[in-house]
Amino acid sequence: MKTWMKITAAIIVTAMICVPVMATLFQRETPTINVAGSTTVQPLMLELQKEFEKFADVQMNVTGGGSGVGISSTLNGVSDIGMLSRDLKPGESQGILVEHIIAMDAVVVIVNIEAGLGPAPDLTLRDLVDIYSGAKTDWSELGGNSRGIAVIGREEGSGTRDCFDSALKKEDKNFKIKDTVNSVNSTGAVLAAVSTIPGAIGYINLNISTESYGTIQKATLNGVTASPSTVLDTNESTKYKMSRDLVLVTRGEPTGMVEFFINWVLSKTGQDIVERCGFVRVDGR
Repeated sequence: MKTWMKITAAIIVTAMICVPVMATLFQRETPTINVAGSTTVQPLMLELQKEFEKFADVQMNVTGGGSGVGISSTLNGVSDIGMLSRDLKPGESQGILVEHIIAMDAVVVIVNIEAGLGPAPDLTLRDLVDIYSGAKTDWSELGGNSRGIAVIGREEGSGTRDCFDSALKKEDKNFKIKDTVNSVNSTGAVLAAVSTIPGAIGYINLNISTESYGTIQKATLNGVTASPSTVLDTNESTKYKMSRDLVLVTRGEPTGMVEFFINWVLSKTGQDIVERCGFVRVDGR
């Protein structure tokens, strides 16, 4: 009887020891994907994250900081994926980063209604060169009210600013932004400034609604309205001239869950989310 009790006790003790050990052996950690960069791409990425985490056993950490942060954090191995609202420039990849275009966007010019440009303001690239270089400083020079132009831009390192500046430099290779431009560090700050400063001008992303800002008007560019169809238009006369790629960068070719995620973003499911968020899908181009 005592022997049986000893054997039983030994079995129980062994089981108590083995169960947590086996649980540890078979427990699989949920993989984590760290993403950082462009504040333009960030809201889209948060929507993609929400749906992808339902689809796959993964945890995603998404932070902003700007396209420059997306590049540096991926190069340094801090992030698995960097978000850029522009293409990589020569030398930025250091032969290490690989680009994955997941959507397109347009940069849309907005003006305060006190500019006096009428119910459907239209500006040309030449107008923007003159405004942002300081050659023209009053809306009366552009057919508007006699009111000074309050010029709002984005900070250096912003992909949105890079797209805007690049378009103006294509119009005038000598373009240089004037020193007195008020540079802010987010789309929200641009909206706040243009909505509250009479006669202000700025620029935002295609997917941003201005309906709640009664003092803001979206301007057409060279007579063309920014839209997915005009961004993708191949006819130069009807194409919207201020667009850019939205890009994810990885340190080398992606593998594992990162590769799976990028392929999912480029699938119909992912591109439907891109379209729903107001950006231009790229699966059909």
